[in-house]
Amino acid sequence: MKKMMISTALATSLIAGVASADTSVSAYIETTLGSGETPSTSAQDQQGTSIGYEHAVGFSGSKDLDNGMTLKTYFGIEDGDAADDKGITFVTGNTEIMVESDINNIDDLQAVPTIINKIEDGNKGLGVSYNANKLTIHNDNGIGFKQKFDMGSLSLKYVPKVATGAGFDDSNPAAAVSGSGLAYGFSGGLGVDGLKVLASFSQKDTSSLDSKEQEQQVLGLSYNFGNITVGYQQTDYDNTSGASYAYSDGSSTEAMSYAATMAVNDQISVGIQYAELSGDGITTDEEITSFSAGYNLGGATIGLQYHDAENVDGTSGSDGEAIELRIKQSF
Repeated sequence: MKKMMISTALATSLIAGVASADTSVSAYIETTLGSGETPSTSAQDQQGTSIGYEHAVGFSGSKDLDNGMTLKTYFGIEDGDAADDKGITFVTGNTEIMVESDINNIDDLQAVPTIINKIEDGNKGLGVSYNANKLTIHNDNGIGFKQKFDMGSLSLKYVPKVATGAGFDDSNPAAAVSGSGLAYGFSGGLGVDGLKVLASFSQKDTSSLDSKEQEQQVLGLSYNFGNITVGYQQTDYDNTSGASYAYSDGSSTEAMSYAATMAVNDQISVGIQYAELSGDGITTDEEITSFSAGYNLGGATIGLQYHDAENVDGTSGSDGEAIELRIKQSF
């Protein structure tokens, strides 16, 4: 009887806690269609791409605790499966302490402005190897810390095991062989209107061996003046070789890009981005140019993006191009 009373009291407490918390739901659906060509050293005909869908729903909650802190929770469902972003955050003043995945993503941020998608996320059919945040650990389950200041915010994240999969979505995860990861950095305007500074460092073991450690260093700047934003970012990868970003002791790879966007009016924006991937194991620099335009319908957006890629994967003369139309509604 005593056990039943305790269980009943606990259940009542949990229900009361949910009822008194602030909860919100958000969702989106995105449709993509277009045409492209597989990068090749010989002439290619344009090939239509299949129509693609991406959809997600997210649940977030906020609850003031008895000790004066605020507890925030979040989890999402993307394309029918559990999304990467999930976790809990304890907030006190300008300090946040997190146990999460894909929420404290300091090493996955970019300074270059975009209208539609980042180069590595758009027109995946081109198979470009360029990636400004390839060795990020933001998707892995970790413990994080963020401190906000007037000048910006400092973030830190530690991941016991840099591995993903069903075993790490379980409340009693498996102990698969894997190394750990660490990321930290700064993001903010340093008190200057329109300025954004981004600097981050991350490292992770590619196996259980400490000797196989790769590093990612990001430095980016952007500045907004009126309806125009310009930006530059460089990412240096240590102990990394070639377009596959494989571990290679002493080798290095560099990803560089710069971009500009302009708001033509309240509904229409246009942008251009150029990126390069170079380094050890890459014979010829991979170069990608992206042109994009977006139209805000109020509650829905339409985006058009064109990519031109040269020397894909560092192979001289392996070129391709693609165009995509994206329609997205958020609610």
